[in-house]
Amino acid sequence: MSLKAGAASVAMIAAVVLVAAAPPLWAQQVPPHVLVVGPIVKMDGRLFIGGLLEGLQEGAKSGDSDLSQVRLDIKNVVSADGAKAVIGPAIDAGVAAIVTIYGQPTQAATAATTKVPIVFCPVADAVASKFVASNEAPGGNLTGVATGDAEASRRRLEAFQQMLPGLKRLAVLFDPGFPPDKTQMKNLDQVAPSTGITLVSRPVEDANAAMAALQAIGPDEADAIFILKEATLRNAGPELRRVAWQQKLPILVTDRELAITFKAALASVGPNHRELGKTCGRITARILNGAKPADLPIEHPDFELLLNLQSAQRLGITVPGAPSEGNFVKIPARKPPSPEGG
Repeated sequence: MSLKAGAASVAMIAAVVLVAAAPPLWAQQVPPHVLVVGPIVKMDGRLFIGGLLEGLQEGAKSGDSDLSQVRLDIKNVVSADGAKAVIGPAIDAGVAAIVTIYGQPTQAATAATTKVPIVFCPVADAVASKFVASNEAPGGNLTGVATGDAEASRRRLEAFQQMLPGLKRLAVLFDPGFPPDKTQMKNLDQVAPSTGITLVSRPVEDANAAMAALQAIGPDEADAIFILKEATLRNAGPELRRVAWQQKLPILVTDRELAITFKAALASVGPNHRELGKTCGRITARILNGAKPADLPIEHPDFELLLNLQSAQRLGITVPGAPSEGNFVKIPARKPPSPEGG
């Protein structure tokens, strides 16, 4: 395996040795070309791409046919127009599969082709976004990983309970005008009763609304606060940070970066980017080996728990399995009880 890396905004090319179990995509004179497109800068790109390469290799080991090389063309784009600009030429060049990161590149790829296999890695809810017909039987040319649908939402709530065993009431700050937030809030509402958690929803459209909601929520109303509208925290000014820091309730987020940079957060519960990449690599390898996206069920991540131990100590919270010393620590997540592969 070799990986040639350039600047973040420039394509990177990776060659990965894979084994083909079926001839259709491998029986080409040139190595299959896989486009990876999306805002890699918004995640830990090195971990994700490293995991993707591992997953491709693991998927290849299941075959026993001829060896071939897969050309990974990695494009870091942060807008819908940027995604369109690289997806069209890749399709014209005969790309064998497209791995999309988040919703906008997935929408761009879906608009560009109904034939080239697309692996989304991830989107919030593929069914709600109308990318697939169902999680069990996607249909069409898309499959991948969902991180905010009903199953993923159930796993996230159970991870919250793992950190806060007494959690019964969870305030959720979400932006009803932002489709992923609206979809995830709907899914959280759907699965919360099965976990024994009562949700206290608080629509917040901007930083002022988020600050007011934080100030208004007290321990008589909620045991913890889950902030879905994370853009507010990324751009938080001193006043919002002060209000959040003074809040006497644990604050939970999905992005591990926010658990580090937004000091008032207790913890993040989100996908491990290396494992996310590995899952998508395995799915892509199966497609290159002849599987159809229509027949590959949507998968879900095992979430990674990152705890701000100093925040826990400030709140007087003891998290099961957490060390007594340190700063930011990972807590092994309990495996989901469901038998589905995710």
